[in-house]
Amino acid sequence: MNYVTIPGFIFITLLLKIIFMNTILFVFSLFLASSSQYGHNQNGKVYFIRSEGLQAPAAAFNLFIDQKMIGKLNNKRFSMHDVNAGKHVFSTRFVGKKPSEKAEKIEMQIEEGKTYYVQVEFKHGLFKNKLHFKEMQEEDAKKMLSGLKEIKN
Repeated sequence: MNYVTIPGFIFITLLLKIIFMNTILFVFSLFLASSSQYGHNQNGKVYFIRSEGLQAPAAAFNLFIDQKMIGKLNNKRFSMHDVNAGKHVFSTRFVGKKPSEKAEKIEMQIEEGKTYYVQVEFKHGLFKNKLHFKEMQEEDAKKMLSGLKEIKN
């Protein structure tokens, strides 16, 4: 029988190439595994809805998440925001770039991948008008959203 012999340096070179390629494949597979585990969206979506018509002031309401102004909301408009999972405080006011301590607030626990709908309503008062938050069911919110325009804040 005739056996083919491979010189030592060629054998070592081939062995090193195989080890190198296996290392690259291993690192690449770790990268893919970690990006699929942590790369998904860890936010929830919150829709702020203002469906009021002529009975409410035409001026936009300022919206706040955790005391940070995120935009304005006009009549017959809605805005959607990606919000990190966790507990958050939402508030609004007529005028001003900082939330008022007296303003009504709503605290919500946002869960990853879930969608929340919050209606912002104007309430006439005897001496003072106020803004009111009302969390909505998805079915009711989707009906209402179809007749509103989105605001990109």
